[in-house]
Amino acid sequence: MKNTLVFAPALSFALAASAADPATVVLGDDGSGHEVPAGLWGIFFEDINWAADGGLNPEMLANPGFDWGQADHQNNPRDDYPWNSIYDGWEADFRDGGMARLSFQYGSPVHPNTAKHLRVEAFGQGFAGVRNRGLDGMWIVKGEPYKLVLDWREISKGSGIDYELGPWTRFEKSFSGDETGLSVDMPFGKVVIERDGERATLSLLVSGRRTFEFDNVSLQPTGPNLVRAGLRKDLVDKLAALKPAFVRFPGGCIVEEGDFQHWYDWRRTVGPKERRECIQNRWARPGRPYWETFGVGYYEYFVLCEEIGAEPLPICLAGLTCQYQKPPLMCAVEDVDYFADVILELIEFANGDVSTKWGQVRAEMGHPKPFNLKMVGIGNENWQAEFFDRCEPIAKIIRAKHPEIKIVGSSGPAPDGRDFDYAWKRLTKETADFVDEHYYRDPNWFLKAATRYDGYDRTRPPVYAGEYACHHHVDKKKPNSLWSAVCEAAAMTGFERNSDVVRMASYAPLFARKGHDQWTPNLIWFDGTASSATPNYYVQQLFSLNRPDRTISVKTSGELLYASAGIKGGQRIVKLVNAADSPREVAINLSGKAKVTTLAGNKLDVNEIGRENCQPVVSDAELAGAITLPACSLTVVEMR
Repeated sequence: MKNTLVFAPALSFALAASAADPATVVLGDDGSGHEVPAGLWGIFFEDINWAADGGLNPEMLANPGFDWGQADHQNNPRDDYPWNSIYDGWEADFRDGGMARLSFQYGSPVHPNTAKHLRVEAFGQGFAGVRNRGLDGMWIVKGEPYKLVLDWREISKGSGIDYELGPWTRFEKSFSGDETGLSVDMPFGKVVIERDGERATLSLLVSGRRTFEFDNVSLQPTGPNLVRAGLRKDLVDKLAALKPAFVRFPGGCIVEEGDFQHWYDWRRTVGPKERRECIQNRWARPGRPYWETFGVGYYEYFVLCEEIGAEPLPICLAGLTCQYQKPPLMCAVEDVDYFADVILELIEFANGDVSTKWGQVRAEMGHPKPFNLKMVGIGNENWQAEFFDRCEPIAKIIRAKHPEIKIVGSSGPAPDGRDFDYAWKRLTKETADFVDEHYYRDPNWFLKAATRYDGYDRTRPPVYAGEYACHHHVDKKKPNSLWSAVCEAAAMTGFERNSDVVRMASYAPLFARKGHDQWTPNLIWFDGTASSATPNYYVQQLFSLNRPDRTISVKTSGELLYASAGIKGGQRIVKLVNAADSPREVAINLSGKAKVTTLAGNKLDVNEIGRENCQPVVSDAELAGAITLPACSLTVVEMR
């Protein structure tokens, strides 16, 4: 990611307190606070809003393995979906008089986990097959390298309806993007990549009266301009620029899904891509198919964490499905050892020697060194006795086998109320090292949350603010407005001041593809070629890049003024939030040269792809006991 900080000329601030609303910030002595945890600011990833397939996953094709809908095969064995439907990601492509019967097959697959594959029975004299338009389009960038991969085999007819199956053959070809596309002659016919306006399509075409089957088709960019750590580069760059201490994955509600046929079993997401069983995503909606191919699986998440210098935090099933989908399904309490074993196997995959079963799987994927996993979450946003009766024995089993692994527990979906209070009664330090609290609330709630943890019980497990975002309602929408970001900044000053209690925090959700969002607001928006950072992103970045080593006590006076302070590299660093509608001059006991970074603008300002209205502005300043804060702003002061 390019440096997004904009430098402005040097400024000076003079003391001129407002008579109507005098505002002051008084910092304590340098030794007046506590050590700030290195893991305070992280990120939360969930495959929602096309965040994985269509996002981080660089795969350009929709339904590349023909496995969408595989879970419905028993109910619809014919798989006779209309061939002009984007549901399958593929459509009929007949040329020069070519015709064919197109069908999905399951016999003798490349791998039984992904048995479904395409059969093209061509009976015309021209070319017949299928076309793929990608996930909301494919863009082939001129001069960039790409790789095409597919498995194919010929089907020879015997007597009657019998068939002779030829061997599967894997074809791979690297090529450079250009203006006219690509046509590759193949034993079955040809593969064609063509321009369709600014986007591209890929076609598999059989020539003559022959029958062929296809599977595991893939088209991906491979060069460093578009790919980083095997993922989409511009999105990874934005994550790296946040300098997150940890990455929570894979969710979110997709951890549990609505039944045990679809829960996120990490074991099915590792190994060669052809063994990764496709499932329908929790966030699919009628008429809006959403499948998880696991092109981004647990191995890729661990590699991503390693690439950006973050600790991995996988969230695991606690023996019950999503409690929002009623009624939830639950294993018997005496059977929770099965789900504990799944977590133990995950720890072995991440940390085990190559002589172990799962350590060997990791090594075969290209990473013989352990990933050094240090923490896991048991359950996502779960609540009530049905969760805790299962979480507690799972935690006990993990503790016995791996006392070095920290455990994150859940306090449910709300930051208060009966279920929240019950969770805190059940969660002890024996069960959880961190308690995951979630807050999706309005601006007023976030402003009040600046003092939420001032009086928290320090003898209980510390808090992980695992999912939070300010929902600023404007015309029945929830935009990523500057106002929402400033309100989050106010609450985050409280997180930082009380970071002896709030040990970890992460905004949610992380990604959204424009036009395919099931949830708003989100931290980063993108389309097929570009991405943009929201004002909320820049708030997260400013707090993360300016995390102090130790806090300094700080007292404020004045309405809608919030602050946190600390020592970093021997110098004082102060975060100031002015949530008022007008600029204000604030008296502060700081004097001398300073670097001042400010995020400010109009309350309703939002950033768009290609046009970011709100970015941090950096200036040099000479402080003399006061500072002027813009309206609706976050200001970070670093003394020289």
